[in-house]
Amino acid sequence: MLRARGGALVALAAMAMISCSNNDDEGGGGAGTLPTVPATSAPASTSSSTSSVASTVVASSTVAASSTVVPVSVPPGAVGLSPDGPWRLVDSAPGVTTPGLVYELMPKLWAVIQVEETEQSTYSWTLNDADRPIIEAYLQAELTYFTAVTSNPINLDLPGWTQFYADGGSARRPRLEARRLDGQSVDMDLGVVLRPQVIGDERTSTTALVADCILDGSVFRTPDGLLAPGSSVGVGTLGWSARLELVDGTWMLAAEGTVEGGCL
Repeated sequence: MLRARGGALVALAAMAMISCSNNDDEGGGGAGTLPTVPATSAPASTSSSTSSVASTVVASSTVAASSTVVPVSVPPGAVGLSPDGPWRLVDSAPGVTTPGLVYELMPKLWAVIQVEETEQSTYSWTLNDADRPIIEAYLQAELTYFTAVTSNPINLDLPGWTQFYADGGSARRPRLEARRLDGQSVDMDLGVVLRPQVIGDERTSTTALVADCILDGSVFRTPDGLLAPGSSVGVGTLGWSARLELVDGTWMLAAEGTVEGGCL
């Protein structure tokens, strides 16, 4: 069991760790499910980084604004991402009000890294030197995915598939190939915000779990620009976890899946 701040419990048994991403899994990210959407909520988006399981929806007005890309600095004493990585430090991400370092990975894709604990923190964790390679590997894997699916046609041959996925991306390929053949690609629309943290469970010198609560406002679209089947406009929150393994000295994403209560 994982104990989050505020006493929330997250059972790893509820997490369906899979070798493919929730981003493209039409049937959901495995057996793990999220709480059902309240009847009064807007429809959740079945988008590039949320599976078709139900997810909590936040009002689009809180996330529609673009990130302000005024460079900021890492606070003294805090650990940031490597300055030579494929990201840049900015001052905000849509829909995020808690403190942290905000990085833009690509247009409309952000990552928020916790560098101080607050009462709103899900886990008692801040970025540190030992965990930085793990977080960066996770972000590289997600960046590979979003770069691939926003390409038209979807690009299944990016070097990142073999650089950052232990299976070379093979588990993602069938569903993404089906979307590619249908002419679909991802519109980032309201944007996607990743909020990853390394948690203590299963942490060894060669394995680690990354917990994430993703704000996903992206959608798949057909060649004529219409919403693809299963997609709807809106921003959903998805509890997600990824297992990373050290392979020949490099951290790689080995499995991932939904986790109930991951956004408490």
